Amino acid sequence: YPPMYQRVFMLLLNHYVMSFGMYWTHRALHVNPYGWRYVHSFHHWAKHPLSRTTYQDHWFDNFGNAIVGHFFAQILVPLDYQFFWISRIIRICESLEKHSGVSCWFNLAHSLQRWMPFAQMPHHHDWHHEGHKGCNYTFSSIGGLWDCVFGTRKTGRHPALAETWKDKEMAKTEQKTSRK
Repeated sequence: YPPMYQRVFMLLLNHYVMSFGMYWTHRALHVNPYGWRYVHSFHHWAKHPLSRTTYQDHWFDNFGNAIVGHFFAQILVPLDYQFFWISRIIRICESLEKHSGVSCWFNLAHSLQRWMPFAQMPHHHDWHHEGHKGCNYTFSSIGGLWDCVFGTRKTGRHPALAETWKDKEMAKTEQKTSRK
């Protein structure tokens, strides 16, 4: 195996590539009327998601994430066997946690990414679900970088709970504009 620092770097890179594919798949399902009505709206039936609703999806929704996100990430930035399984476990935890409705210290995957400047915490995804199709924001999975790059980042429904420096900056800006 390569040195540990290289394996960890590959894991991070793999997750950003995976997140890029999943971002565009998720965003397309919100924007495309057919994709929304017949595929992704099944997942958005819960306005306040819980972990048990995480995988209540149309089969094509999961298939799209698996192919466009996971498969291409493994092709473009291959992980060794051990890190492949670590990656899957982190991704499952991240998905379950962001649908849990709880933002706190015992969210393992979100605690690991909290140090990233654009990390997406569960309160971001709660806000995304509350808006249903009209909420064309906060599509990213791990990291939240792509929402910032493509202008779809929102602080979430609780600006006071903003947990990253980027969220705090956005919350201040939104408070200033709402006062005017």
